[in-house]
Amino acid sequence: MNARRIRRYAAGWLAWPALAALLIQLPGTVGAVEDRFDVLQIGTQTYSNVTVTTKAKQYVFLLHSAGMTSIKVSQLSPDLQEKLGYAAPAVSKSATNTAAVWAKRELARINVPQAKEFGKQLEQKWRGLSAARLSAMGLGGPTLIFAALGIALLLYLFQCFCFMLICRKTGQRPGILVWLPGVQVFPLLRAAGMSGWWSLALLVPLLNLVASVLWCLNIAKARGKSIWVGVLLLLPVASPFAFLYLAFSKGVSVEEEEESEPGIMRLQTT
Repeated sequence: MNARRIRRYAAGWLAWPALAALLIQLPGTVGAVEDRFDVLQIGTQTYSNVTVTTKAKQYVFLLHSAGMTSIKVSQLSPDLQEKLGYAAPAVSKSATNTAAVWAKRELARINVPQAKEFGKQLEQKWRGLSAARLSAMGLGGPTLIFAALGIALLLYLFQCFCFMLICRKTGQRPGILVWLPGVQVFPLLRAAGMSGWWSLALLVPLLNLVASVLWCLNIAKARGKSIWVGVLLLLPVASPFAFLYLAFSKGVSVEEEEESEPGIMRLQTT
């Protein structure tokens, strides 16, 4: 009786490993072939002497030198998933057709050094083309510099001429100072009825803004124009037009005032 009981217990204990092996080979597993790896890197963990005993849909079961563990399939690298027989997840057409996915994929293909080199080549070609066009027009090298200087000189002389007209039409004689840079501010201040000491205010930050505003308003008043003309002088877009209006609009000049002064008649008695 004892021997029979011992055989039954032994058979029961042997049945458990067989049952475990049967569960491992259930149809729910991906494959029944064991995969062996000398070293296997999964995330930050490194396993040695690895045997993959179970490959289910959501996890794999590993035997390694330090024991056993289960790893989720999502934690495996794409290459390792392919080696273990897991197919890559299908990407939906809507995801691949979106502009963001396409742009990200195309940007990843761009070789940054090559793109920079291509940009440099385009810049060099554009510069060479511009230089060739300027040379064909006779504006290359020193000629272009002299042309720019000539245009700047003409603009400066025209500005001084307008200053002279404004001063004369306010009844002031500008003299030669109006043609000299730096000191032309003095005849302009006199034309606006302001003291020459305001020229020092133009050198002080914030105070120079006050002096500029006062000059624009006073010069419009001295020319007999509306206060709005002085306001337009302060606006960047309208300032050139208001300046030309003060210079070329009708007004009484010094010469006209002298000619219009009535002569003094003296009666002589004999």
